[in-house]
Amino acid sequence: MKQKKIFEKVKNSLMSGITARWVLSVFGPVFAVVVLFCIILCVFITNFYTATVRSKLRADAENTAQYFESFVYPEYRDFTTCAQLLVSDFNKKSMMEIQVSNLSGRIAFSSTGFAVTDLSVTPDVLSARDGVSSFWSGRLETTDEKIISFSAPLYNTESQVCGTVRVISSLENVDEMLLTIYVIIAVIGLLIISLTAFSGIFFIKSIVIPVRQINKIIQEIAKGNMNGGTLSHNSGDEIGQLCKNINLMASELSDSQKVKNDFISQISHELRTPITAIRGWSETMMADDSLNDISKRGVRIINSETERLSKMVEEMLDMSRIQSGRLTVSLSPCDLVAEFENTVFMMGERAKGENILISYDMSEDGCIVNCDKDRMKQVFFNIIDNAIKHSDAGSEISASTKRENSSIKFIIEDFGAGISKEDLPYIKEMFYKGSSQKRGSGIGLGVSDEIVRLHGGTLDIESELGIGTKVTVTLPVSEELQGDNTD
Repeated sequence: MKQKKIFEKVKNSLMSGITARWVLSVFGPVFAVVVLFCIILCVFITNFYTATVRSKLRADAENTAQYFESFVYPEYRDFTTCAQLLVSDFNKKSMMEIQVSNLSGRIAFSSTGFAVTDLSVTPDVLSARDGVSSFWSGRLETTDEKIISFSAPLYNTESQVCGTVRVISSLENVDEMLLTIYVIIAVIGLLIISLTAFSGIFFIKSIVIPVRQINKIIQEIAKGNMNGGTLSHNSGDEIGQLCKNINLMASELSDSQKVKNDFISQISHELRTPITAIRGWSETMMADDSLNDISKRGVRIINSETERLSKMVEEMLDMSRIQSGRLTVSLSPCDLVAEFENTVFMMGERAKGENILISYDMSEDGCIVNCDKDRMKQVFFNIIDNAIKHSDAGSEISASTKRENSSIKFIIEDFGAGISKEDLPYIKEMFYKGSSQKRGSGIGLGVSDEIVRLHGGTLDIESELGIGTKVTVTLPVSEELQGDNTD
């Protein structure tokens, strides 16, 4: 299984991106051309050697026949004597064999020095007896040796065929020589392919590795992490220049983000004091019975908007902490189900003022979770607040908890406007509101997602436009803490 995973990893690495394009557009054609060239070269050399052997056999056989017809037979006129003379005068006995026989094959002589008692009658011999010269290749019946032979007719002074001359050459040595040549060609081809592969891999690594680093850095930048690292490609080519430009861009973005975060942090801190003062005085004025109804209504609006501004300021501070990596959670065991119930109850009173009912399924018993109680209450508040804002009067919001093995789920579901498929993937990004026209900064869900992530959990959103939205917060649960709680 492990080897299979390694193979799949290597396969995916080799057959993806620039590497796959190089294999298909460069290495593939080079490999095909080299293999085709080697095959053509082998065929050419085979045909060349075969043609050379055939040419020599034909020339020696025809020269011997010409010698027989022009000089030997006219002088001796005895076929046996002539045959012996032809064999003895043949000067290439070390390279090939010559056989001379009459038409019946009974009188036959060979340059091997042995008497031919059983002449092998092959198609070339039969053809030569009919006056036609021809080749034959195959294996000898006696030795199973692979040979090639050429037979030519012998004519007497009356221009009648009186015998045949057959020149034989072994192909064993030729085959061994061709095999050696094939091996040399294959080795050369393999060296060319290997050189192409290694040079290509080296070239691709010089591109792919920096590009992967660039992708990694850009992904970190896209996530808002401007300090995700620097590119160290020091070559003077286009890749090196690109790396330098990306490093410069990341540095400038980091500086810009720091200025923005510092500005948001300072403004938020500065707004805290007047908002607190306005809120305090509005609460004091609300307790003054001397105010008429219109004034009290105005003071209540001021108080309500002050609370909204205070919540927005806290969210902006949290966002600034997240982007600068300073948002932390203080974990301690607590009954998070109870805290969830309290938040649902508190938000339920507010929902009633907008004619919205929050129903809560209390089927789940208490659950001790190692968490930051205040931060998780902030998460629950943000989710339920969003559900109220996006629900119509007279509608219902359901809240429930569910234990699953070593985790617990907190589920808030509304049946309001819902979220479109286009907006859903980006809904947890900072300041993203999509097509929603509801009040809010667009920060709450992003902050909530980060808080849940710091707890080792997940915040999942399911939604369909016009039907509603379901938000599920999943947190890990330690069984040891449950045991301690039971005791």
